[in-house]
Amino acid sequence: MINFKSLLTTLMGGKSLPRGLDNTASESTFIEDDDAGQLISSAQGPIVVPAINTIEGSLFNPSDIDLYQIESERQAFLKFSVAQNPLFSVSFLSSLSLFLFDETGQGLAAGIGEIGFNFSENQTLYLGISDGLNPLNSDGEVLLSPEGEVNTGTLAGWQEPGIVIPLFIHYRIAIAIEIQPVD
Repeated sequence: MINFKSLLTTLMGGKSLPRGLDNTASESTFIEDDDAGQLISSAQGPIVVPAINTIEGSLFNPSDIDLYQIESERQAFLKFSVAQNPLFSVSFLSSLSLFLFDETGQGLAAGIGEIGFNFSENQTLYLGISDGLNPLNSDGEVLLSPEGEVNTGTLAGWQEPGIVIPLFIHYRIAIAIEIQPVD
């Protein structure tokens, strides 16, 4: 069976579906185009929030990392969480690691399956998604981890997986917005 939304997204070049073009759901989805990069300079996006409230993509192997440029149009608390994929009943998706970086690549927050951050109006941050690998600074130290490790520096690379086993993980990241009052 053909999924109309996926077909339309493919025809639009794999980018995003504006709400007006997708009358089958109340969400607007940014779909990874080919493979999102691993560093700030190769991140996909911009993903403008709240216009877009879902990110869909895939990790093609254990060393694949996806990085997305997120832009908030207003001051808000944004929560990113791994959404249940109706195609899979496996719970391993909730163990994906999520990371937030500022424009320079400095680590701001990390979590497993969920992460939140207070965005300022017109702020740009970067969301990283991995299957358990942590970002590294230029000294090869873990920059930040879901376990709470934080070191100085900026994003320079990612840990290498021990054993590379062919793996394919399709994910959906839901973006929930909580508008903050403007002072």
